[in-house]
Order: sequence, then C-alpha cells, then structure tokens
Amino acid sequence: MRNFFSMQADCRTWLFSTRRWSEKKGCTRLYRQGALLLLLIVSLGVTGCATSVGVQRNHPRDTQAQINISAVNADDYSRFSRDVLIRFNLLQAFNDDPQQVLTFLHHEAGKDYRSELLFALAELHYYSGMRCRRDGISRSHRHFFASAIYAYFYLLGKEWLDSPNPFERRFRIACDLYNGALAEALADADGNLQIVPTQVELPVGRFSFSVDARNFHHEIELYEKFISTDRFGIRGLSRRNREAGMGAPFIAVEKKPEGAPMFRTSPGTLFLRFDCRLQEITAGTCVGSLEVYSAYDQTEIEVGDKKIPLESDVTAQMAYTIDQPYVQRAGINEFLHGTSYVKAGLLLMQPYQPSKIPIVFVHGTFSSPIAWAEMVNTLRADPVINQKYQLWNFFYDSGKRIGISAQELREALSTQVQKVDPEGTNAALHQMVIIGHSQGGLLTKLTATDVGDAFVRMATGKALAELQVTEEDRDRIEKEAVFTALPFVQRVIFISTPHRGSFLSKNWVRTLVLKMVSFPRGVIQSTANLMKSVVNLGISQAQAQQFIATTSLDVMSPDNPTIKTLAEIPLGPGVKGHSIIAIDGDEKPPEGDDGVVKYTSAHVEYVESEFLVRHNHSCQGHPLVIEEVRRILLAHLQESQSSPAGTGALIP
Repeated sequence: MRNFFSMQADCRTWLFSTRRWSEKKGCTRLYRQGALLLLLIVSLGVTGCATSVGVQRNHPRDTQAQINISAVNADDYSRFSRDVLIRFNLLQAFNDDPQQVLTFLHHEAGKDYRSELLFALAELHYYSGMRCRRDGISRSHRHFFASAIYAYFYLLGKEWLDSPNPFERRFRIACDLYNGALAEALADADGNLQIVPTQVELPVGRFSFSVDARNFHHEIELYEKFISTDRFGIRGLSRRNREAGMGAPFIAVEKKPEGAPMFRTSPGTLFLRFDCRLQEITAGTCVGSLEVYSAYDQTEIEVGDKKIPLESDVTAQMAYTIDQPYVQRAGINEFLHGTSYVKAGLLLMQPYQPSKIPIVFVHGTFSSPIAWAEMVNTLRADPVINQKYQLWNFFYDSGKRIGISAQELREALSTQVQKVDPEGTNAALHQMVIIGHSQGGLLTKLTATDVGDAFVRMATGKALAELQVTEEDRDRIEKEAVFTALPFVQRVIFISTPHRGSFLSKNWVRTLVLKMVSFPRGVIQSTANLMKSVVNLGISQAQAQQFIATTSLDVMSPDNPTIKTLAEIPLGPGVKGHSIIAIDGDEKPPEGDDGVVKYTSAHVEYVESEFLVRHNHSCQGHPLVIEEVRRILLAHLQESQSSPAGTGALIP
C-alpha cells in the first residue's frame, strides 16, 4: 500500500497531464483529503503532544510570596495542601463540598503512613474555619479545634513514619496553624479566650479537655478575661518580642478593684496537649489537657521525649497595659497633684525570682515608668539579660522635694529585700543595679552614696552630733538629710542626670509650673515640720527655705546649695557608676546641653564610664543608649560571677 506522501506526488504529476477530467477530479479530491489529514496531524502535535509548562521571569519577592502562601497569611491554602487534593483528584470537590473532602482525608490519614495528610487537614480546616467566621465565630470553632489537633499530630505524633523536618516550610506553617487555631477555637464573640473544661464536637469525631493552671503565677480566677495577643497590633515600640514556639500567647487582665482607674495584666501561653491516637478522635474517646503557662518563667515544656519552646508575646501585654488613660497621664498627674491611687513604691514587672539580679528603673520629672517602655522591651529581647536579670520600676510623684522621694525609694528597696531575703543570703539580690533618668538619677545616687552629715554641715556649719536640738528634731533632720549607701546596690547608671541642677529650674518654666502644683496633705505637713526643725537650729526662715526647698524643681536649681553639695560627694565604697549624657546639637564637651541639662551639670568624675549621645533630654529610649546600658549590664554579670559573693556562671 502506497503511503500518503507517494500518493501526493502522483497526484501532482497527474494534474499537469492530458488525462480525462474525471480522473483529474478524483485525484484532486484525494489531494484535498491528504492536506486535511496533514493539517489534523500538525494540530494534534501542537495541542496534544506540546505543553504549556514553562517559566517566566519574576521578582524574587513575587516568587517567595508564591512559595510561602498559606491559610495563615492569606485567604488561600498552601501548595502542600493543594498537592494532597490533586493527588486524590479532590481539588474541585473541595470547592464544592469541603466537609465531604475533609472527612475522606481524615479516614485516609488513619491508614496512610505519610504525615503530609495531617498537614493538609490542619491547614484546610483552618482555611474553612476562617471562612465560617464570616457567619459567626461559633460556627468556626469545630474547624479551628480540628486544625489544632491535626497540627499537633503532624508536629508531635508518633503514628506516622516521616517526622517533619524543622527546616521545612510545612513545619513552620504547622506551628502557626496550631497556635492560631487554638486561639481562635477558644475565642468567644468578643474575642476573649474561654479557659474552661470543654467537650468539643469535631467535623469528624470528638474530644474533651481539662484545664491545668498550676504553672501560671496566679490563680486564674483572679482575672476578668484572657485575650489572644493575635488580636492586637503594636504601636510606639520599635520591636515586638514574639518568641517562636508552640502555644497561643495571651494577655490576662485582672479584675479592676472598685473605684480603681486602671487594671493590671500578665502575659501567658496556652498549650493544648493530647495523649491519644487519631482513631480515638474518631471514636470520641480522646482526652486532652489545656495547660496555662506564665510567660515570665516558663519558656519551654516537655512533650514525650521532646523539649518544646513556648510561643510568647510579652510586648503585646506591656503595650496593652500602658494603653490606659490613667497610665498615660500618670506622670504629669503625679507631679502636679500627687494623686494617690498608685502609691510611691516598687512595681515589679514580673514575679520575684531569687536567681535573677534586679534592675531598678527610676523615672524623672513629669514622668512615670512608661518612659522606660522602649528600653525594657529591647532589653527583654536579649536572651542573657532576660535570663539573668529581673526588671523593677520605682514609681513616685516627682513634684515633691527630692529628699522625700529619695527616702521612699530607699525604704521601698530595703523593705523588698527584707521581705524576699530576710537572712541576707541571696547573692543575686545583693548585686542590684539602679538606673535613673533626670531627677531619677539624683534619687539613684542617694541609694549609693555615703552623704554622712554633709548636708547638715552645709546648712549649719556643725556636725549633726553638735546640734542642740530635741530628739524629735534630730530624728527628723537625720531622716531627711543623712544618707548611707544601701549594701545591696552595687552599680548605678545616670542618664541625663542634673548633678549640678537644670537651667530650666531657674527660668519662667519653673515659675509657671510651681503655680500649678498642689501636694497631698502629708507632704505639706512633712515640709512644714522639717522647716520648723531647721528654724529651731537658729537659721533664718529665708535660709531654711533655700536649704529645704518646696518642690523637686527648687532642689534642681543650679543655685540650690543642697544639689551643689551632693554633686561633689562620690559614690560609696565598692559601688560602680556610669554616666550617659545627651547633647542635642553638634557642640563638643564641655559645651552643649540636652535642652534641660547642660553637659557640665551631668558630668561627674567618679564614674567608670561616660557615654555621649546626640539626642534631647528624654534619651532613655534611644537605641545607642539602650545598647550602652546592655554593655554595662553584661559587664556587671562578668564582674559579679568573679566576686566572692558572685552568682555563679552568669554568662554562657
């Protein structure tokens, strides 16, 4: 049989011959049929054998976005879950009837050794849960609980042959699925987490769980509500300290006392633990435990033979606490009016931990502990400092005279040390570091300096023992004028501290502010009593007024003899000091100032180091200032571990 091409040649020859038209007409038909067949073959070659597979040039970010898309960050699911759906030819079926597909995959996962089915179930349930949320959060709970369970089995289950690779994207996505799904599964319509024992009906099967709150630092009944940190963005801080791991980070909000203008909070993490197999989920016999952990002292847990880091978010908790009207206005209100809801004293930012060295932050004038938020948040992110130090704040009304505030600080520290270490044996506690900004630096110095009776001699020209006064007057003068270095304070850091006063305390700013200040009755009475005792020494009313002062601004005047005397007294024996000084401009020392304090006022000779930063007076949140504080704290650890009363191996 001749082939198509030979017939085609014969036909071309015949078309030019003198044969009959009928024969010519038959050959033409044959030629046309052959051309049609050729066209058909070419078409099949293009559409059947050829393919649309290829590449296109992308921006690297577009490629990464394509690779990393998941139900956690988009209204879509990852390529890993899509691969599973395609494998079972269920891609369209999932769009049409997701529940039927999820049920099928659940049963397949029970008999398939590949854990990737668990990942797909975790993500597709999360995806379904987010879609169901649109019709009310209660409709989504079963999907989110299912997502958390499948993600748990994928990450920690032992029934499947292939353990997930921690470097693989699925592992990281699965952690986020578990954490996010757990938070959403427990949330009510207001976004509050319901931490109660529950029996859960799943799309396939059921389980129940109890609550174990033994590892939280307070009884959970003391709290009004628990909120997932995923519900909040952060503003006003340069970083968010979100430590990676498993678990749903939360903010515990205490019940506000009656008449209180603010509430307190604590950070924590929820972890839902299972000790069952997938078949028990199907049968409805699985029992889990919802565990509540404090973010202050619990960074990891054990599941079987594995150590699992806990996800935490302490920045969200701190920002949530600060974002209260009373807290925001506390500094200026305390200065002007000495409001009394929060008494002067120590505010521990975490439960006391005997193994950690205290850092005490002392704020300045018109300020409050929130001025330290940036520094605290950044220092907490350092693993060594977070492990070896605990953070305390001293809060006081900064308008009253410095002598009163200094005594309140000293008494607060001494009371706390006596309370937690009555035997005086805790080495870490006796390596305390105090950091003071502006006026807070002056209070700090009065915890670490042996003033003796220098103030008394300045005012009277006599030693305290030489004064002819009643015992009551002597006690009052000694309390306000005689300071000794506290034995547990080993290092101090001065930030923008007016050792020789502030030039603003001499101008119209001081005059205007003093017209607005009002003090509690106790402060007024204390000042009047001290004035009377000093006048009883034979000093004129005018001189007594200059020595005692009425407000902190009076004391911080460069003309005040008290601050001049204090500036020249060195730190106590064994106490190390550091100065951080701001200059808001290009001047070179000794020229320049920070807008409030001149360099020549902040500079003292008896410190180990002096660090200069180009910034205004409120420089405690400047990154270079924070880095300098970190350097000092790490040096303090090194020196502490080599001292006779050292705290052991403090730095790895």
